[in-house]
Amino acid sequence: MEVYDVIVIGGGPAGVTAAVFARRKLLKTLLISKNVGGQVLLTDNIENYTGYEGRTGTGLADIFERQLQSVSSEVVSDAAMEVVKDGDAFRVKCEEGEYRGRTVIATGGSSAKMLGVPGEERYFGSGVCVCATCDAPMTRNKDVAVIGGGNSAFQSAELLARFAKKVYVVHRRGSFRADAIIVERLRKAPNVEFLLGKTVLEIKGSAKVEVLRVRDSASGGETEIPVQKVFVEIGREVKLDYIKGLVKMNERGQAIVDRLQSTSCKGLFAAGDITDLPYGQAIIASGQGAVAGLAAYDYIMGNACQI
Repeated sequence: MEVYDVIVIGGGPAGVTAAVFARRKLLKTLLISKNVGGQVLLTDNIENYTGYEGRTGTGLADIFERQLQSVSSEVVSDAAMEVVKDGDAFRVKCEEGEYRGRTVIATGGSSAKMLGVPGEERYFGSGVCVCATCDAPMTRNKDVAVIGGGNSAFQSAELLARFAKKVYVVHRRGSFRADAIIVERLRKAPNVEFLLGKTVLEIKGSAKVEVLRVRDSASGGETEIPVQKVFVEIGREVKLDYIKGLVKMNERGQAIVDRLQSTSCKGLFAAGDITDLPYGQAIIASGQGAVAGLAAYDYIMGNACQI
């Protein structure tokens, strides 16, 4: 079996950057992903990725593909199922093949939890959002809804209240799980309205989102709320079954890494939203991927990181 110096799992910003940096060190590199771009492919407008003057996620993904081609990184369309330690190396078992590498950089496996209601998938990227930090500046003079009752929902609502004309915080329970201090702070915002005990039934519109349909849990009555954007903030789902048992994880199922993106398993690095590092942003994931690529090179060469 052919042995790669680095196998990168995941084709998002972290994975692509890790592969590019590994190839710039002339390491034999393989990137495994069903697509190149990851979750940026689901983003309609990108305004906070340094150096990128375009707007669409697909445009940024096209740049990722060209960068991989420019450094001659190998890419296979497959999904990692299991990473196995094999002596001083690793075997990556995928749906359609198996690959062997001296190091592995895991970046794939994180996605936003979704509501699963009609219209959500149709309008994803056209009014349905999962990143307030990314899309808040595009809500000026708009009415928006934030779905959720935890800290992430309230932090998003607090940010959106600085831009949007009106912010509805919609939660299916009668009380919030968010910290009391942030709840009270948001209650004082004049453009924020809380809709408790409301279950989202449907997201409606024409070309873009126009209406959020909800049901009152107590009365069963249904209401249509006119909004132009819906922010789904009910948490993230991290699926790292493919490295489970190899690395230490936190209570959220994220891989615990140090400042060199190293996991508890020697030779196995991780970057992006699947790690326990804060701030889930594409540009930050790229930075982590760069560190992982360089750290993998130093590991292979037996170099100590120069601080």
